Amino acid sequence: MVGSVSSTGASALTTSFTQSAATGQDVSVAVVKKIQDIEQAQGEAALKLIDSASSPTGSGKIDVYA
Repeated sequence: MVGSVSSTGASALTTSFTQSAATGQDVSVAVVKKIQDIEQAQGEAALKLIDSASSPTGSGKIDVYA
């Protein structure tokens, strides 16, 4: 069965497979970058929340009800 594939067909198949693998890797890299962006935004939001909770009120105590 494999012997019946012409060299042109095998070359096209190899090229197609390589392009498909590269596209899959591109998608994976894009997903990882998006996840990193989301985690960075969540980290920044967490730091803002911690800063806002720890800033003293007029009495010098932490406002735990904010």
